[in-house]
Amino acid sequence: MGLVVTDGLAQNSRRFAIDWRKQKDGSQFAGDARDVRAYYAYGKNVLAVAEGAVVLARDGYPDNIPRTAAGFEPALPITMENLGGNRVVVQLPNGQFAQYAHLQPGSVQVKQGQQLVRGQLIGRVGNSGDSRVPHLHFQLTTLPDLFASEGMPYLIEQFRMKPAAMAWSTRSREFPWGDDTVIDFGPAAD
Repeated sequence: MGLVVTDGLAQNSRRFAIDWRKQKDGSQFAGDARDVRAYYAYGKNVLAVAEGAVVLARDGYPDNIPRTAAGFEPALPITMENLGGNRVVVQLPNGQFAQYAHLQPGSVQVKQGQQLVRGQLIGRVGNSGDSRVPHLHFQLTTLPDLFASEGMPYLIEQFRMKPAAMAWSTRSREFPWGDDTVIDFGPAAD
């Protein structure tokens, strides 16, 4: 959740946001926890969820050293301008905006004004902006602003889901739910 008051209007752009991380055998990394390259999600392709026009493409922010028990210090002081780090915002045909944040520096493959097709490479998972471990922050919103907008629900075509302390189940055209939920898109989803 992230209720923000902008111009006198309370909005929650992160209402349906998901921080997508990758894990193997219950861990998000192998090796040095302070090395972004040790994280399974780091450098993975980020693809367009639908066709649309790029309204923002920001690159050039450095990755943070991941948070450990010793603490967290971002590569840059966090501001409202760099909070999402390297990021891309795409206006979808239905007027909503797909937002992809915390991308790897130098990986953004699209430019403002560019028309995208579903599945097109946007960039790679990184640890830029207000990010403690490499992951993709994804949300759909009513406006292109990271905070001054309302979060919108979305559906995923097909996946397997395992909420904490529950069994795996196959889901179609649903929104994943629950804390500590593990999602599996199958062997080709690397």
